[in-house]
Amino acid sequence: MTEIEYNSESREWYIASIAIVIVTFICYSFLNWYILSDQSEILPTIANAIHLSFALLGLSGVFLAYQGYRFREGKGVLVRRDGEEILFDLEKLFIDADLSVKEKSCVNANSLGLWRDIGRLALSEGEIEIKEIWFYVYYYRTHIAIRGKVPDKVIERFLSSLA
Repeated sequence: MTEIEYNSESREWYIASIAIVIVTFICYSFLNWYILSDQSEILPTIANAIHLSFALLGLSGVFLAYQGYRFREGKGVLVRRDGEEILFDLEKLFIDADLSVKEKSCVNANSLGLWRDIGRLALSEGEIEIKEIWFYVYYYRTHIAIRGKVPDKVIERFLSSLA
């Protein structure tokens, strides 16, 4: 079997963070240049509310980067498949390999609408968390995050079955 190329689990968090900060900056720059420069003298309260809302939106991008930093030690794989099917198939493979596995709820982290938590498989020395990531209709992947010691043979068998 070939070696699995894992990415850092935090990579997707950083990409989402950068996307939010860039879109926020572009929208704020457009509004500030074309609209707020004329209207801030007439309606200063509304202009201040707009400044505050964009500042909070930018901070949400910083929050996602912080979440990604917390998960920097984990490994991750992106797969084009339904998350529920992946969770079921992985659980079945672990049971077939006579490994003790329990399904748990996901870590409670605010998704800001960028992903949907599917589930988490807890092993004796590690865990696998599965999330579906989407960005409108243009990007859809299932993220498999591997934390701790998880048998690579089971993961390799699962990934080879996808090809």
